[in-house]
Amino acid sequence: MSEFLNRAFMYGESVFTTMRMIEGEIQDWDEHFKRLEQGAKFVFGPFIEGENWAILLKNRIEQQLLTQEGQKILRITLFREQERGLKFLSSQSIKTLNISLNSAPLYDSNESHVFKLKTFRVHPRPDWWPSFLKAGSYLESILAQKHFLQDDEDDLLFLNPQNEILETTIANVFIVKNNCLYTPALGPNVLDGIMRNKVIERGVDLFDEIHETPIPLDQLLAAEVVFGCNSVRGPFLIGRVDQQQFFQSQDFLDKFDVLKKRVFK
Repeated sequence: MSEFLNRAFMYGESVFTTMRMIEGEIQDWDEHFKRLEQGAKFVFGPFIEGENWAILLKNRIEQQLLTQEGQKILRITLFREQERGLKFLSSQSIKTLNISLNSAPLYDSNESHVFKLKTFRVHPRPDWWPSFLKAGSYLESILAQKHFLQDDEDDLLFLNPQNEILETTIANVFIVKNNCLYTPALGPNVLDGIMRNKVIERGVDLFDEIHETPIPLDQLLAAEVVFGCNSVRGPFLIGRVDQQQFFQSQDFLDKFDVLKKRVFK
């Protein structure tokens, strides 16, 4: 677990992706690598290998992935660490990037666990921060969880200064109202999540409309259903935000089961 929380991951000196392996098959590997490639280029590029840098990087990672099998959670972290932090050069070799592959068994948690969230206002990132960038810098989130979460709460739901919902520390968020699906628009504080995209793509026939739009907190609190998703858990239900409880009808639960089956092979 200490490798999951190395300096590069904790203090933003890395880009990373977290994936689920089912029966030896990595879910959505091409999509995960594409986002990792974009992040590496943004943070570490340009690379002296020219146009071939991404192919070389993918080959290096896949050689490590060949050692994995079974049911696992996998995290790939890319970082270039010097004596203290990163040393940026005008052009770097892909060979100087460290690749950390960490694996853990899929947790034995109850898949039907309904999450409880606490709202937490955060400072917005700058406009130039791309929504594809899945970087480290998790120390603030970890300390906020430690300080503010109660024993019966699972995660923080981030709000911007306009009191609009963003995401949790681990997941994109969706709400359902009148059989329409809503999720916060992508931006500096809303990750372009791979599972988020799959829910939108594969849930299009389950809902009358799907909207990517700013969602005020009071709109979420008036929703019929709230759920989150990420690449490890897939879609999962959220049963409480602060003191507001959410109860799902059997019709929705049946629809939700269909959605969950569609997002993993």
